[in-house]
Amino acid sequence: MENYELLLSGITLVPIMGVVVLLIWRNATKKQAAAIGILSETFALIVPLVLLSVLRKQDQVVFSLPWIRNMGISFRLSLNWLSLVFLMTEILVTLAAMIYSLGEKTGEKHSNYYYALLLLFSLGMSGTTLADDAFLFYIFWELMLVASVLLLLVWGHGEKRFGVALKYFIVTHLGSLMVLVCLITLYVNFGTADMTEWMTQAVMLPGTLQAFLIAFFLIGFSVKMAIFPLHIWLPDAHTVAPMPVTIILAAAMLSMGTYGILRFPFALFPLENLQPFAIWMMIAGLISEVYGALMALAEKDIKRIIAFSSVSQMGYILFGMGTLTLRGMEGAVMHVVYHAIVKALLFMVVGIIVNITGKRDIQEIGGLGFKYPALCVSAAIGVLGISGMPPLGIFNSEWMIFAGGFDSGISIALTVMTLIGSLFTVIYALRFFGGIFFGEKKHADLPEKAPLALVVPTLAVTAFLIIEGLIPGPLLQWAMQGLTSIIGGLN
Repeated sequence: MENYELLLSGITLVPIMGVVVLLIWRNATKKQAAAIGILSETFALIVPLVLLSVLRKQDQVVFSLPWIRNMGISFRLSLNWLSLVFLMTEILVTLAAMIYSLGEKTGEKHSNYYYALLLLFSLGMSGTTLADDAFLFYIFWELMLVASVLLLLVWGHGEKRFGVALKYFIVTHLGSLMVLVCLITLYVNFGTADMTEWMTQAVMLPGTLQAFLIAFFLIGFSVKMAIFPLHIWLPDAHTVAPMPVTIILAAAMLSMGTYGILRFPFALFPLENLQPFAIWMMIAGLISEVYGALMALAEKDIKRIIAFSSVSQMGYILFGMGTLTLRGMEGAVMHVVYHAIVKALLFMVVGIIVNITGKRDIQEIGGLGFKYPALCVSAAIGVLGISGMPPLGIFNSEWMIFAGGFDSGISIALTVMTLIGSLFTVIYALRFFGGIFFGEKKHADLPEKAPLALVVPTLAVTAFLIIEGLIPGPLLQWAMQGLTSIIGGLN
């Protein structure tokens, strides 16, 4: 076994060691617990960067150990160009949330458990992205849910958190069970849980069984993406969750549904077998885009405004995948990353607003722009970013998604409707920004400055959003290489 293969295993093993240390170190202060969490995530971030040189030579790095031999199950991790995009996204989002959490009151008590669960949440996403064994994939997939539910139950806001956590668990677990049905079906047919072997054999399955698996995979993973009407868990979960957890939920976890769709139905089956589902994916994406934007426009709670915008933005991603074109799918993958950055930024802005005003009703907030110029600039860039204004990143991904729609030949009318529907995003984004930062001043006793511990990570994410928009080349290259390596017959 090569050294770089062992290094790949560190992405999962080091966070586990961090969790063990935090569980043992019960008297750790919040700063001490945060240090363990941040160091563990930083290591997990450095590893794929170190392995980039290996990826350039062989397009894949694999770590594999036999696990349950008589069931054909291994502890097998695989890093390729596609998984690299999603892995880097979720690790960076988790790191930002952990740092941002230092300026929040969340986790002041039982800090060791709080950061241990944040690490487990991130581990679930990292493991899901890297797993090349279906049994292992599902373990990590469920770890995401368990860790996030516990974070909601213990550190969520208000008495409603218990009901919200229950709904979140039931709805998303139903989607997971649909995925599990597919995984077990494939395992029974092939006698192995090796997902790489599945890619060479799935085409031999009967056509009706392929259609069943594609449908179940799409619906199951769309629950995690919060596509309308499967989104019912998202607004309440985002509302009651502490802000750092909300950042991870919205900016990182939703992308796991996208990864699941690309990793299973799109990688396992020929694109012509996906053709009957393409129009429905595009329709569902369009409906989710418009519905989420309209709900964001109608909402008064500033946290729920940004939460519903996630439903809308996931619609763009599903639409892009539904085009079944290289441009559309590249745009969808890029949109995952840009959405993560923008959503992390906007929720950080909301967290600062709530911190300084104590309010979440947009009608009770106003005139903050001149008093908090740095916050105002960050919010403005976030709003322009989610609106798809050039040169910020979402403009790049939407350009690719719309181009893919026109390339597809499936329905030009749907693409035009999706493009026009993006106007609703501009409307709710401007309402959010204008209502909070301009207009009548509604607070007389605000603090002179916003908390520096919250402002600094917010400014860092703002800068990152600008950089990613101006220099999209590496991300586009990774997305292209990742898609062409697992999906054949792309146009």
